[in-house]
Amino acid sequence: MTGLREKKKIARKDRIFAAAVDLFNNKGFSNTSMQDIAEKSNVAVGTLYNYFPSKHDLLLDIIQEQMEFKISDSDEIFTVNLTEQKAKDAIKLLLRKIFSIPLLVNKDSLKEIFIATLSSDAHIQKGIFLDIELMKSFQKLLDRFKKNNIISRDINTFDATKIFYSVLLTQMMMYIFDPEFDTETLFENTDDLIDLIFKGMKPYII
Repeated sequence: MTGLREKKKIARKDRIFAAAVDLFNNKGFSNTSMQDIAEKSNVAVGTLYNYFPSKHDLLLDIIQEQMEFKISDSDEIFTVNLTEQKAKDAIKLLLRKIFSIPLLVNKDSLKEIFIATLSSDAHIQKGIFLDIELMKSFQKLLDRFKKNNIISRDINTFDATKIFYSVLLTQMMMYIFDPEFDTETLFENTDDLIDLIFKGMKPYII
């Protein structure tokens, strides 16, 4: 019975997530109410609030769950047989996996969500927690690169992680706020920047 109850709970949560993303994309984040999400996912609004105190909490939970699903220790990104080219490709793939999470929601809703999130200290703190978890993924890859002499052993991987993460954040902000910046531009610009960063991190060979 416990297993069945847990399966039903997971299925209910999946319905809530799917309904929320669909509503955010079609009605906009600010125009979607918790009542709307409850009705579309066929759960009582009280039940929805038991899971999530607000839309922001619901959204951040979706992001965290997607992050855990798409970026895990068993992912091929972290087990690839490394060479310099494959190392760059691994970073690019990691970035695309990360980008794919907020891209579940359309650009207009992303802008609303970003602005609204900044108005709450609690939501900012949750966002920072997610940022830290993602940065750990970057540093894990860079530590492997350093161990395999793909990047210079003088590189501080924590500092390098901040550089890669600043690329991710800058490109995401440009995507959200620049009307001309589409997903293709997002990926192309990010790939170019990764290539440039790797040129500066290669070991110096005499």
